[in-house]
Amino acid sequence: MMIKGSLRGLVLESIYIKIYAILWLHLTRLHRYKYGFLNMIVTDMIWYLLFMLGTLTFIPSEDFKTMAVITFWGVALWSSMNNTVWIVGNWIRFLLEIGIVEEHIVRNTNPMTLIAGRIITATIVTIVAIPVVGIIYYELTGINIFKIFNPFYLLVSFILIMLYALFYSLILSSIGLRLRIPGIMLDVLNIVVYIIGGIGVPLTKMPDQMRVIAFLLPYTYAAELERFGATGLAPFLGLGKTIVFGTLYLIVLLMISILIIRYSTHYVRKHGVKAIGAM
Repeated sequence: MMIKGSLRGLVLESIYIKIYAILWLHLTRLHRYKYGFLNMIVTDMIWYLLFMLGTLTFIPSEDFKTMAVITFWGVALWSSMNNTVWIVGNWIRFLLEIGIVEEHIVRNTNPMTLIAGRIITATIVTIVAIPVVGIIYYELTGINIFKIFNPFYLLVSFILIMLYALFYSLILSSIGLRLRIPGIMLDVLNIVVYIIGGIGVPLTKMPDQMRVIAFLLPYTYAAELERFGATGLAPFLGLGKTIVFGTLYLIVLLMISILIIRYSTHYVRKHGVKAIGAM
């Protein structure tokens, strides 16, 4: 019993050290590359405004007030998802270039845990960008988008979509590690997901065929919760079913990501990493 307790203590200590090291790494990078980080935030805000103001030009005047709020939070939700996929998924290329994938494997640390820590950067970018863009949006439209119906469900929608994006980007990174292709190059869905994923277009306004596709994508359920939280617009399937299906999709994505990460890591342990580092 004492031996088991000691082993359990060592395992927990190892996990704690790894988590601490990952947090230290990413927070230290934010401090050291603060101007690059600031540039990332400014670029993100410009993209927010381009999409939002472009979408507003197609909204009928009689629906402008409601749709302006839906548009803002829809674009914000999509951008947070897109940021996470790019910031997390693209880091496999960086690790391959500097040649530290093997270093982590030798030290019994899965490199995907290091990549997953990039969610810290993606989260901070989203937290900083949304309030600033919201103020600019208010000055341009006169609509206070921070006067929302239910802050809790709005927050849940952002947590859900960033977790979806995290697991999705880890899947892309793992596939990229196995195929020796940068993970982000495998991602072709981010733009079209804004429409067919129910993020930019409410399910009630979709054609039946497109609605079927939307139900098959996890982002739809986060978007439905986002619209309910922001405006009180009831989800197409009802609030309860939307939460259930959204949670099930999250579990499925988690399981798929774990399986693919294990397969890719096993392959790399056996065959090595075949990539050309930066000179």
